[in-house]
Amino acid sequence: MAHAMDELLNSNTLSEEVRSSISEAWDTQLTEARESITAELREEFAQRYENDKEHMVEAMDKMIGDVIGKELEEFKEDKAKVNEDRVSYRKHMKEHAKVLDKFVMETLAKEIDELRNDRNAQDQNMTKLEGFVMEQLTKELNEFHEDKRSLVEAKVKMIKEGKEVINQTKANFIKTAAGKIEGIMENTIRTELNTLREDIQTAKQNTFGRKIFETFAAEFMSSYLNEGTEVHKLNKIVEGLNSEIENKDKAIAEKEVMIAESEKATRIAKDTADRKAIMQEMMQPLSKDHKEIMGALLESVKTDKLQNAFNKYLPSVLKEDAKPKTNKKVLSESNTEVTGNKAEASASAEKHTADIVYLQKLAGIS
Repeated sequence: MAHAMDELLNSNTLSEEVRSSISEAWDTQLTEARESITAELREEFAQRYENDKEHMVEAMDKMIGDVIGKELEEFKEDKAKVNEDRVSYRKHMKEHAKVLDKFVMETLAKEIDELRNDRNAQDQNMTKLEGFVMEQLTKELNEFHEDKRSLVEAKVKMIKEGKEVINQTKANFIKTAAGKIEGIMENTIRTELNTLREDIQTAKQNTFGRKIFETFAAEFMSSYLNEGTEVHKLNKIVEGLNSEIENKDKAIAEKEVMIAESEKATRIAKDTADRKAIMQEMMQPLSKDHKEIMGALLESVKTDKLQNAFNKYLPSVLKEDAKPKTNKKVLSESNTEVTGNKAEASASAEKHTADIVYLQKLAGIS
């Protein structure tokens, strides 16, 4: 129909006005027909969509219901299985916990027993070690005190016996040295006399030359430096000042020497007085022999350490004197007068006992 309409419009039989009116009417009809067909199609598609939508919703509801039901059944089965597994796990856990507790307790008891045994062994070893250390320490201390006492006794004995050896050696030395010194002195004096003779000759020559020089100097001074010149006056002033300075320097030096000597003498006198007082106080109870031995021992000791040294040497000095002497005594007639007076003997014994007690206190002997 559209083709026939195109042929009709393209033919020359119709005028332009008719052709345009027909074309407009044709376009209008086409537009209306197109809109009508579009509306019908839209309505049809809408009805078909609603129908398909209902079918799809029903199918989806059915499918989802089936799937959810199936999943719920599986979930119930899984939940029941989980509960069964949980109950079984708890049963097994109780059994395993008992086994574990038993193993832990046995192991712990074993470790505690081993720890207790180790501790007991350690205590025993420590006790043995302490006993060994104390025994060795006691032994070493006893040996140390014994060596110290032996050293002091040996020193006292050496000083006591050394006096005789020193005196004998001194006498032998003097005797031997006297002969040697006599020869040396003779040779030395002869050499010195020869040297003195030469020195006297040289001194005579020097004296002769000095006299010539002094004569020349006196003549020069009297000729060129007489008392009226300024040079002579200045020389006089300089000589006076120099003599004053020398006198003052000598006086200062003498005073410094006197001060130093006085301080030294004061210090020595004070130390000597203190030492003498301390020695006199300490040695008052001792006998003459003891005083000599103790004096020799304390000779090189400082004044402030006399008391400690005295306490140190006193037991050895008394012990050395108490030893039996090997020298035989010569029998002699006793000059002791027996009067039968017991009071004097008792007083002498008490005094001797008091001296011994005092010496023991000084030495620290109980």
